[in-house]
Amino acid sequence: MLVVDDDPATRQMLGRMLAREGWGVSDAENGRVGLLRMAEQRPDAVLLDLMMPEMDGFEFVAELRKQKAWRTIPVVVVTSKDLTLEDRKQLNGYVEQILLKGAYRTEELLSLVRELVLASAGQQ
Repeated sequence: MLVVDDDPATRQMLGRMLAREGWGVSDAENGRVGLLRMAEQRPDAVLLDLMMPEMDGFEFVAELRKQKAWRTIPVVVVTSKDLTLEDRKQLNGYVEQILLKGAYRTEELLSLVRELVLASAGQQ
């Protein structure tokens, strides 16, 4: 799993939660570092914040989808941003799910990640 979020506390919390479930986890503080991490090791899924300095989540998703080998990696947006219709259109087709920070239960997120990874593995 790759967690891309500029907030260290959020990265640590999500990382611990995923590690407790047996996932290997790497993290990145912005989209640019996230792309470097992906080049080092292809993750099974990405948990992505949208609002980050240097390269935000929208730019990250656009760059991610340019690489054919990465197009099947599930991306779950976990954000506190109130998404506009334009934001949703920009992400449509590129992310599997959008969750608002604090508005989901841990079990929901873990179940969603498991389902997406299994579905992605079936596509390959």
